[in-house]
Amino acid sequence: MRKHLILLITVIVVGCRPYYIKDRHFDCRLSDYNVDSDIKELVYRSLKRAVVAEKDIPDYILFWKKHRIYVSNAYQTEVVTFTNTQEWMSSASFLKSEEVPPRINHVEFCLKSREELQHIADQTKEDFLHLSFSMIQIDESTATIKIDNTWISHKRSKNVYLSGGGYTAIYHKVDGKWRFERITESWIS
Repeated sequence: MRKHLILLITVIVVGCRPYYIKDRHFDCRLSDYNVDSDIKELVYRSLKRAVVAEKDIPDYILFWKKHRIYVSNAYQTEVVTFTNTQEWMSSASFLKSEEVPPRINHVEFCLKSREELQHIADQTKEDFLHLSFSMIQIDESTATIKIDNTWISHKRSKNVYLSGGGYTAIYHKVDGKWRFERITESWIS
């Protein structure tokens, strides 16, 4: 009887995980999303390609729950070499919530700052993958998008992840719409 009770409790506890995507943390509201700017269209196309249609972001398979994915809000607008994270953050631009689609097909997205993502990891004691745009560079008819799939580890985590990655994609504007052209580089940890 005791073995059955322990098994039942284990199934219930494990079945409730992961906590990081529960409504308490994944609190981005679904709303209407109008693709009415270049950045919105490029973010939409990049997310759709990476985790909805092509699912070609490196280590996509490692997303624990693929129907709810966090997106970090910080990005750079040009290629610059930085010596540390503080330097990177001091020159970063930030996506606004209305620039990230709340949903593409069956996948929901939730925009958070790096600090918010760290807080969720620490609170749930879970490490998880999230997407980030390390660069969004838009010229008149060409855009360069670097999208990454990286880990957030909670403060007591002892895990070292040799996974994740990303790629740089080139888009061209044709007849007023952004079209994917090619991936120029990709990386994997």
